[in-house]
Amino acid sequence: MKIAVPAKGMTKADMADDRFGRAAYYVIYDSETKEVYGVENTAKDEVSGAGGQAVRLLDKEGVKVTLVPEVGPKALQAFKAFDIKAYTYGKDMTVEAAIEEYEAGKLQIVETESHDGHHGLRRA
Repeated sequence: MKIAVPAKGMTKADMADDRFGRAAYYVIYDSETKEVYGVENTAKDEVSGAGGQAVRLLDKEGVKVTLVPEVGPKALQAFKAFDIKAYTYGKDMTVEAAIEEYEAGKLQIVETESHDGHHGLRRA
C-alpha cells in the first residue's frame, strides 16, 4: 500500500510539511516493497483548490493513505471521492517519523472539523 506524506524535500529523512495542499513535495512510501520516492506537488501554486488538485496527483500515484497536518474542505471532499484515507501527524516530524507513527497505529483518522475551519484532527 502506498502512503504519502507532504514534505519539504523528497526523502524520508526530510521534514514533513505543516501544509498539505501547498507542500512543495510528497514523499511516497510503499509499505509492501519498501520503495520510497518523492514527487513535486504541481498543485502548490494553484490560486484555489490546491488541496483537491494535490489529492488527484496522489491518486494518480496509487496512494491509498495520506498523512497530513490538517486538511481543508476541498481536500477532504477529494480524499473521500478518491477513497484515500487521511491521518493526522504532529508538528516538527520527519517523514520517516510520521510513517513510523502511522504504522504503530498512533495517528488519528481525519473525520471531524477543527476550530480553524479546516477539517481534521490537529495535534498540539
